[in-house]
Parts: sequence; structure tokens; C-alpha cells
Amino acid sequence: MKASIRIMTLCLLVAAFGLSACHKKQTMPDQNATAKPAAPKKEEMVLFQYRFNPNTLTIPVGTTVVFKNKDAERHNVRIAALGVDHNIDPNQTFEYTFSKKGEFAVDNRMATNPMSATIVVK
Repeated sequence: MKASIRIMTLCLLVAAFGLSACHKKQTMPDQNATAKPAAPKKEEMVLFQYRFNPNTLTIPVGTTVVFKNKDAERHNVRIAALGVDHNIDPNQTFEYTFSKKGEFAVDNRMATNPMSATIVVK
């Protein structure tokens, strides 16, 4: 009886070892591969009292700038070097994502008083 228990135990051990040898090796997932991409960055430029606020904005490539018109009349955002020319009604917004590095002049072609700003994309 003891011999049969030993043989049965030995068979179970061999079977367990055999199954574990057939099992694929599991590896830890690559943290870079499973990491969620960073949310796109947003910055704000407010058009108020006939000025762009802030007057100069430095941002990384891929940042979206939200232009908010807080004045009582329509304004315009023009970035000539990028072909951007967009009207913004009072209390409305316009968003633009900067995908190229550079220094970009921003103006309001509709303003009777000059409005200008600079956006530096690094």
C-alpha cells in the first residue's frame, strides 16, 4: 500500500512537472507599450479689451490653443504663416493645434485698434 501511494505521488509530481514545462513563459508587459499616451495639452489665449492675453505664449508641439473672445464684439484670429483666419463671435471659442515648431505672429485683422500676439512652439 505504501508503495502504491509513493508511485501515485511520484506520478502526480511527474505530471505536474510536465504540465509546467509545457506552459509558456509569461513575461511582464512592457510598461512603455501599455502606458496610456498623455492627454493632448491645451492652453488658452483670451481676446479681451482689444488685446490677446497673454501677449506671448510658449508651448510644446502638439498643443491646442483655445482662443476665447470675451469682448462684446466679434474678433478674428489670423496666423498668416499657418493659413489660419477665423472669426470668433462674443463668448465663443476657436481651437487650433500647433503641429510645427516656430514663432508665429497672431493678429486680429478686424480690429480698429491693432491686436497682436506671438505664439512660440518648441
